Amino acid sequence: MKIVSFTMVNNESEIIESFVRYNYNFVDEMVIIDNGCTDSTIKIIRNLIAEGFKITVYDESLEAYNQYRLDNKYLNKIINEIKPDWILPLDADEFLTGENNPREVIEKLPMDNIYYVTWRWYVMTKNDNEKEAFIPKKMQYCLIRPAWNYSDGTPVTKAIIPAAYYKKMGLTLSMGHHTVFGNDKVKITHLDNLQFAHYRAISEKQLIYKTCCYTMRDIATMENNFETAQRTNQMALIEQGTNMWEAAEESSYGGYSHEIKRIPLELGFCTKCNLELKYEELSSESVEKRILYTGREMAIRAYNSERSKKEKRFLKPIILWLDGIRGDECIFPNPSNKLTVLTEMYNVRGLVTMTEEVKFLKANYRLIVMPDFVKFLPHEYIVISDSLNFESTRSELINAGLNREEIISLQDYRKKLGIIRNTYCMVRFVPSMIGRVCQYFKRNGFTTTVNKIKQRLKK
Repeated sequence: MKIVSFTMVNNESEIIESFVRYNYNFVDEMVIIDNGCTDSTIKIIRNLIAEGFKITVYDESLEAYNQYRLDNKYLNKIINEIKPDWILPLDADEFLTGENNPREVIEKLPMDNIYYVTWRWYVMTKNDNEKEAFIPKKMQYCLIRPAWNYSDGTPVTKAIIPAAYYKKMGLTLSMGHHTVFGNDKVKITHLDNLQFAHYRAISEKQLIYKTCCYTMRDIATMENNFETAQRTNQMALIEQGTNMWEAAEESSYGGYSHEIKRIPLELGFCTKCNLELKYEELSSESVEKRILYTGREMAIRAYNSERSKKEKRFLKPIILWLDGIRGDECIFPNPSNKLTVLTEMYNVRGLVTMTEEVKFLKANYRLIVMPDFVKFLPHEYIVISDSLNFESTRSELINAGLNREEIISLQDYRKKLGIIRNTYCMVRFVPSMIGRVCQYFKRNGFTTTVNKIKQRLKK
């Protein structure tokens, strides 16, 4: 029997290793949807993959946060391509638990039902073991009563899905994985022998960076996001100088009653993989760094909006490898004449480099990024000029985590364009270059422009 989980993540580095190492004890495969992580979440996942964990990562960094749409997109993709028996929709702060291994329970369930499971809601307390990085060992106190819906007092549920039955009934997963809908004849069973251990807030630092980063991202989306009012409420507390421990503790309760009890998560069945964490250093990024990276993400989204207005029609954007760096008093980009021509000829959204010192500068009016921010630049291919060694450059990019299938040579890119689109690019090249030279005339005068062109031609 194949059990597959899927999870959408955005900046979950403090909890993602605990999440994977625990839940992998009863799943066969994990699907992770990267919704624009700028922290070390994806680096940690890649390290876990290298250890042998079967995890597939899909990149949805260009998409605004829309859990409902993305969850249903990938739920159907998993059913059709991976063909699991069971699907567990999990958030990164959820750990499926029971008296024994949850897999033993799931494998005995009839597969002609959708199953609803309640939350066991864990909260921050002064008794938490702050020296412990594995979250279920660190936090052991939960609400006495299962989390409930404020509207009618019914328990909050999360769905467990037999794949074939879900597809047969033509169902849709609700926002947050709480319920399914789409067929009134669907059979629903509530399980009492499983719960989802839920760790809503795990530290003061997490409260600050999650709140700051999420509110920035919410501003940048066109989604109707009033359901995220808790974030703006928390942001107001931060800006008012509220005691952060108290604010984080209150956030962990989520507005529920403060009646709690100690129920350590059952870990005795966790023999499939070791629960000892290896990547604590990656998960300990400062709040300042996390906010800085999210700010850069938002800035790149603004750049994309402006850059897209100037791009060539009929061509999907590409990214070029930056082929020139100079360093005298300081290090700065120095693209070759060839790369300058390619930039004007094709629909280039940005440039990629491994040189840390020139990231987020612009060359040929295109943004330069390191590989970790490539995912925020829309592109069809990452193109390597034929003036460089293609294999060594591609290997460098693959080792940095970029998709092998996207990295192609200039020669192959031209083949993919075909005769008509290559002709279109050549015809558009001349007016594009003339426009650029005229712009330089305006900014720098005739003499400086001529001298600049002469210098470039000498290269």
